[in-house]
Order: sequence, then C-alpha cells, then structure tokens
Amino acid sequence: MNSENGTLKVGARLRWARLSKGLRMRDLAQAVGCDESMISKIEAGKVMPSLPMLNKMVHALDRDMASFFGLKIDEYKLVQKPQERLKVPVDALRGGTGVTYERLVPVAAGNLLEANVHVVAPGGEKIDLITHQGEAVGYLVSGTIELTIDDTTYLMTPGDSFFFKAYLTNSYRNVGPDEARIIWVNTPQVH
Repeated sequence: MNSENGTLKVGARLRWARLSKGLRMRDLAQAVGCDESMISKIEAGKVMPSLPMLNKMVHALDRDMASFFGLKIDEYKLVQKPQERLKVPVDALRGGTGVTYERLVPVAAGNLLEANVHVVAPGGEKIDLITHQGEAVGYLVSGTIELTIDDTTYLMTPGDSFFFKAYLTNSYRNVGPDEARIIWVNTPQVH
C-alpha cells in the first residue's frame, strides 16, 4: 500500500463518503469519468488518485477537501434539525425497497458510529446479507416490523429494541399499515 494513502486513509475516507451518500462504485465512477475498477483500487488503498481526480470524486460526493479530511469539525453541526439531516433513499450495498435512511451522525471522516433513522414505507423491506465485525442496536419508534436475525424472526412494535453482533445476517420488513421508523446505530462497517 502506498504509505501516503495509508497515512491519509484516502481509500477508507472515499468509501465511507460514497456509502454515506448511498452510491455504488459504478455510480461514482460514472460521475467522475473513470472506470469502476479504479474506484475499487483507490478504496482498497492500492492506488492513490491524482489531486484533480480526488477533487472530482470529493465534489461528486457533495463534499469539499477540508471536510473530506476531517478538518472542518465546526461545520458539522452538533445538533441537527430534521430538515438538515442527509436523507439517502437507497443503500448501495443492501437490497430492499421502500426504505429511506436519515443520517443522524454527520458525514465526516473518522466518525466511529453510523446512526440512522430507517423510515420504512408500508410493505418496505431491507435485506442485509453483508456481515462485518461490530455491533448493531436499534429502537422501533413507530410502526410494526418483522426483524429477522440469522434465521429467527421477531415481531416488533413501538418501544421494542434489538441488539446483535454484525456478523449475523439481518433483514426487516414493515408488516403494518403505517410507516415505521427505526433508530439504528452500528459501529463502522468493515467488509
């Protein structure tokens, strides 16, 4: 690995910013005019992008260089109003439909937690077959969902919570007539 990429963690920062925006590698590659394999190599730390290419990628992710490298901490609001939160209508790594993610943790390099409000339309579902080290915890604010962790399904109603190790597969679906809202927190994804 290039020692500069190791120190700056360009690949890891790029991957986190891309996933936080809900983009696939293909989407970012198209936005900046390169091929998907180049994005993959950069995120894996095998290639260091040129400064102009890095600038294109950062701007395609609606960021600027200072925030990308975690230098403008004061710009990340400690308190966010609902309308200020980043809303991502898809998750680039997971399957499912009818789920929007409201980011509770501001997008910034180096954050230890990922936290979202999962807003699940009636009949909406998330399928997460991706496993990693870490933990997940959640709280159902409203609605009725069926949560499946590995091969066990739980019916959850408002006020119910869950906790599991992130190496377990998981999915959920909204089985009620109303929108469901889940506060979902996990440690960073390591794939």
